[in-house]
Amino acid sequence: MELTFAQQSTAFMFSLLLGLSLGAFYEAIRFIRICFNLGKAGVIISDILFMLCSSIALFLFSLAFLLGFVRIYVIAGCFLGFLFFKLTVGRLLAKVYCPVISFIRKISRKIRKKIKNFTKKLLKNGYNILYNIIKKIRIFGKVPQSAADDIRVMDSNEKENNSFKKFSGSSKSRKRNNKGNKA
Repeated sequence: MELTFAQQSTAFMFSLLLGLSLGAFYEAIRFIRICFNLGKAGVIISDILFMLCSSIALFLFSLAFLLGFVRIYVIAGCFLGFLFFKLTVGRLLAKVYCPVISFIRKISRKIRKKIKNFTKKLLKNGYNILYNIIKKIRIFGKVPQSAADDIRVMDSNEKENNSFKKFSGSSKSRKRNNKGNKA
């Protein structure tokens, strides 16, 4: 079955509209890509996503208007609509969303900085709490596995206690030592 001239011209006009809508979709993807600074991998992924979406849209368009046939004038209409959007509205949008992107980046930097400072404080307080708990309970201390280890642990504890007494001795023991030295 052949398409009439009226059907073909209607399909061409709607393909121009499809091209305009694909141009708007590309600008939205471009805005997100620039706003989040995704790098080369982000550009490749976003371009592949755009190509897949546009090819599916063109296929569904040809099913709806051209009984599944893909015609050159439909592809040319999509390209012209996309190009028209890119050269007119796309340039205006680029001038508008560049300041918007810089504003969004400033806000996101401030938010990231506040979150970073908050997490630092939170982790520091958490570390201090855990350090004090561990120090009091000695959860991670050496666990003796045999009688010899018990003796070694006891010896080291007694040495620590004796050295502490030598350096910090009580006032009574100092008085006794002083009396003993005088007599």
